[in-house]
Amino acid sequence: MRSLKLLLLILAIPLCAGAQSPKKKYTLKQCMETAWTNNITMKQNLAGVESNAIAVKQAQMNRLPSLNASGSQALNFGRSVNPFDNTVVENQQVNSNSFGLSTSVNLFSGMQNTYTLQQRQLNLKASKEDVNTVKNNIALGVVEAFANVLSTKSLLETAKEQLTGTKAQTERTEKLVKAGSLPITSLYDLKAQLATEETNLIMAENNLDLARLALAQWMQIEPEMLEDVEEPEVIIGEGEAKTAREVYEVAEGNQPQIQAARTRVMAGEKGIAVAKSNYYPTLNLQAGLFTNYSSLAQRFVAGEKLATPTFRPFGEFQITDPSTGISLPVVISQKITEGPGRFEDLSFGNQFENNLRKGFSLNLNIPIFNGFSSRYAIENAKINALNAKLQLDQQKNQLRQSIQTAVANEMAASKRLAAVEKQVSALEEAYRSAEQRLNLGVINPVDYLLAKNNLSRAQNDRVRLKYDYFIRRALVDFYLGKELNFN
Repeated sequence: MRSLKLLLLILAIPLCAGAQSPKKKYTLKQCMETAWTNNITMKQNLAGVESNAIAVKQAQMNRLPSLNASGSQALNFGRSVNPFDNTVVENQQVNSNSFGLSTSVNLFSGMQNTYTLQQRQLNLKASKEDVNTVKNNIALGVVEAFANVLSTKSLLETAKEQLTGTKAQTERTEKLVKAGSLPITSLYDLKAQLATEETNLIMAENNLDLARLALAQWMQIEPEMLEDVEEPEVIIGEGEAKTAREVYEVAEGNQPQIQAARTRVMAGEKGIAVAKSNYYPTLNLQAGLFTNYSSLAQRFVAGEKLATPTFRPFGEFQITDPSTGISLPVVISQKITEGPGRFEDLSFGNQFENNLRKGFSLNLNIPIFNGFSSRYAIENAKINALNAKLQLDQQKNQLRQSIQTAVANEMAASKRLAAVEKQVSALEEAYRSAEQRLNLGVINPVDYLLAKNNLSRAQNDRVRLKYDYFIRRALVDFYLGKELNFN
């Protein structure tokens, strides 16, 4: 029983390993989507979009008022100032707190916040176009690698067919040699051709493995995960012929790299406006609430009213009668109606409310001289705007040259494909005729192999040129804004 469990565990290990990285046949669309998902440059550009989106939100929030709270705790010993009444006290401990709530709003700053927001919105738009540019570049690379896989697969199938035909002809010739109908040299020639085609088959298999590896690298997956690709129906038809100028006029309006460069030109112009806003005055409105607490704060509490008033002498003097010269004492008393008062400490709540003070202010700042920083900021902004315009011109020139090359290559590929189609048709007839004459013994195997090799080379050329033309045609369609696909 234990041996059976161990055997099942050993058998399950390769199954689990295979489940971790299952092989899959990919369509062209799936290859593109996988490459877009895994590409690191794509992820970096998407992170840039998020960063610019945050910058836009921050610029929007900069228009809102600011609100700040503050608080402090102080403990003083010896000679210090009582914050309650600003009197100087000595040899006492003073525990004090202060609290504040302040707000500020910018009323005018030369439209700097508005221009900054517009500039960041343009930067966000440009970064999105950068993502589309990277996406297109990945798509073009995947399409070319995908087409290369299809091309090498076709070449492999052609090599297999050629090898099968040569094997059949070799077996037939061997029988004829044994029967004495053909010389032994005819068999040697065919066996040499068979060995050559077996080598060609191995080379075709290696080329297919390399093509699949290149496609897997574009998709950024492990090569073992790419079992094969779904072979679509490749339609090679006559497209509407357009000149390079006509293609460029369409591409200039839909290519994301041009849109990104054009957007950055507008962002550069907004940067100049942001720099010029430093010449204008700024006006801010500020308001605040403040209060404080002191451990020495006290208030006087009057005594209670007496039911029976009392008199308390507080002074006396002598009055002399001028006629007699006799001095009489006079006593002055104070009528007391309340009992003795007392001082009591003010509570935290009472001080918080009693000491509350409010205020607001309008602050105007007029720039007069700041070391020419504003002037140099404007000059730098103008240089950045100029660089953005030059970058736009460079992108246009690169696009124009790429389109001129693509249109010329598409026309050349079309002509080469048409020529090789005629060549294959002619060589197929020549091969059929050579095969029939070989079977009749009219020609020797050397002439037959010459016709066969010529046809094989032409067929291989047709396969390569078929996909080469498709790539050239797809690139022109890409510049025309059409979807990259095989169907």
